[in-house]
Amino acid sequence: MSKFRTIAVFPYPAQAAVIKSKLESENIAVFLRDEFTIATDPFATNAIGGVKMDVYKEDYIKAIGLVEQSNPEITQSITDLVVCPNCKKRQVREQSDVLTATTFAERLKAVFLSIFPFSSDKHYKCMNCSHKFDLNE
Repeated sequence: MSKFRTIAVFPYPAQAAVIKSKLESENIAVFLRDEFTIATDPFATNAIGGVKMDVYKEDYIKAIGLVEQSNPEITQSITDLVVCPNCKKRQVREQSDVLTATTFAERLKAVFLSIFPFSSDKHYKCMNCSHKFDLNE
């Protein structure tokens, strides 16, 4: 089970660096995956899926709140660049996010998972093929 949550995906490392510095100023540890790969070859960003910004699960709610306060349109990039491993479409949404939950049961589950993040459920669902997956697979 992973102890990190992806809070955003950026096409370029420079965009991620701005948000990273904001979160680190609030004592939230931030880890960027694929940062150096995309920095050396910017054209690989679509193939790799962008720079993924991860935080510890216990800092996830605080980090999302800070990102929304500082730059609300950044939260739209959370799943914009995530590709479904099954159908290769970019119609993915996070399962445990209260804002994207469509039914009462999904909202209740999202609130529960944000309070008790010990679930091993898949965190993402493709809206095209209904495949559930995690970025760490």
